[in-house]
Parts: sequence; structure tokens; C-alpha cells
Amino acid sequence: MNKERISQLIEETAARLGYMVYESGVLLKGENSMITVKIDSLTGISHLDCERFSKELSARLDDEDILANYSLEVSSPGLRRLLRNGGEFGRFSGAPVKVVYDEGPDRKVAKGTIQSITDAAVTVSTESGEITISYDTIINANLDY
Repeated sequence: MNKERISQLIEETAARLGYMVYESGVLLKGENSMITVKIDSLTGISHLDCERFSKELSARLDDEDILANYSLEVSSPGLRRLLRNGGEFGRFSGAPVKVVYDEGPDRKVAKGTIQSITDAAVTVSTESGEITISYDTIINANLDY
């Protein structure tokens, strides 16, 4: 019950402040409970954004008295953030990327810039040319600044 309510408060707080929740986690262990949240926005996340979100979420958690003691860690997804879907690839079109993918029985790595996206694939411009990679073959992809 507490995990669901905490997750709900995280989402509500993000929406209220104009952020998106990139990722969150709740570990309930009595005095050692831990809440981690990575927030995002289309304009980027600053240290002040993390502080603002942290203060607001802490106040809401304390008002509801859900946890006696907890630690809260708020951050951005970072410069080497994972790209998890076509929307995220599209958002960072033109950015440097590293994509690990399966091609038949082989695992390959493409490093370059995001050239274009479709509903089914991303095209990466590398030193040796353009490579189109189907989303369903991607093992891992992240920005590579």
C-alpha cells in the first residue's frame, strides 16, 4: 500500500511542477527506506529543478506521514541517459549515441549520431556510413556525450 501511494505522490508532484518522471524506485526497509527519482523535462533538468522537486515531494510525504524515516535522492537522467523508445530517440535527434544491438547471431555496437527515426527503427550516422537499427533488436542505447 505505501509503495503505491508513494509512487502516486511522485507522479502527482512531477505533474504539478511540470516535470516528467523518467524513473523512480521505492525501497521500504523501516529506518533505512529509500526513495529515488529521476525527473526530466523537454528543456532539461538543473540542480535547482532537483531541489525544487525534492522539497515539494518531501513536504507531501511528511504531510501524509507515510514513512517515519527515509532518504530521498532526486536527480536527472544524466548526460549518458538510456534511450528506451522511439520518442526518446526522436527527442535527441542529432545527438551522439551508442547503440548495442543484435544482428542475427552477432551482437554489434553502433556509435555515431541519431540521424532519423521511424515507428520501427532508428538510423545512426557513423564514421563508416548510416546504419538503420530496428528497435526490437536493440539491447541497450544511451546518449554518448
